[in-house]
Amino acid sequence: MLRHVCPLSPLFAIALAILSLPVHSLAAEPVRFSRDVLPILSDRCFHCHGPDPSDREAGLRLDLEESAKEDLGGYAAVVPGDPDASELLLRITSDDPDLRMPPASAHRKPLSQTEINTLRRWIAAGARWGRHWSFEPPQRPTVPQRTTAIQQSEPTAASMHPIDAFVRERLKRHGLQSSPPASKPTLARRVAFDLTGLPPTPEQLASFSQDDSPEAYSRFVDQLLDSPHYGERLAMWWLDAARYSDTDGYQQDANRSNWPWRDWVVQSFNESKPFDQFTTEQFAGDLLPDATTEQILATCFHRNHMTNGGGGRDPE
Repeated sequence: MLRHVCPLSPLFAIALAILSLPVHSLAAEPVRFSRDVLPILSDRCFHCHGPDPSDREAGLRLDLEESAKEDLGGYAAVVPGDPDASELLLRITSDDPDLRMPPASAHRKPLSQTEINTLRRWIAAGARWGRHWSFEPPQRPTVPQRTTAIQQSEPTAASMHPIDAFVRERLKRHGLQSSPPASKPTLARRVAFDLTGLPPTPEQLASFSQDDSPEAYSRFVDQLLDSPHYGERLAMWWLDAARYSDTDGYQQDANRSNWPWRDWVVQSFNESKPFDQFTTEQFAGDLLPDATTEQILATCFHRNHMTNGGGGRDPE
């Protein structure tokens, strides 16, 4: 569903900062191919050792597991479990400019020591292969367990949301502690701005502040999720990603009438439309069986690109 994940505890205020720490700072965390290795290979190696045969050097493909691990006559680019025997590691760490990869002629930056260490750890751990993250099904991780709070302001395991458990585990790993709980007015403003882009009304703030029940925060969040401003706030991010504009761009920059699609996006968020349906209708809503007017409208997503007013354009 398109519901936005809202703050669930005092730990949320620092969640994004902690969870976005660079991978190389998390020595205890295992290397993952799709997240850590594939971006390096794609950026530095695939230009000469990728799927395009016209640019491929030495007949080596590093985008395919069988090719990367193939015996090339007593050696292989990747030898699972043995970084020192892997030609890939030997080349990217070589001091000989004629051997070091990527070569200067490829106009690619040399690998940083952090990236080299990542590849070394990956190979040492068995060089487990994978695919681009978008083609790998999400795996539900094991929630860290703890029976006592690190400090008084933190929830115990019994009352803790799973997100809190992961945040607290990362905090512990970096020797950090959470801040004290926010006051109700502060918490109300934070979540209201997060979910609607607007401050809470005086009536909302008074009602939340006077509600001492354990469900007070959940009720307040539900009120915000039911607000039409919730869809407006969440649609803003999608509109930016989809390049929405009320003008055509280029030199004339004339007005365009694509605002009905904008309103469709807002309505979709407010209705908690499933994400697969949300995207399918925008990409090909007009091709769906018995397509509704709304589904056809959704394909205005494709009109968000810049449009030149020159005579050579194709009206269709």
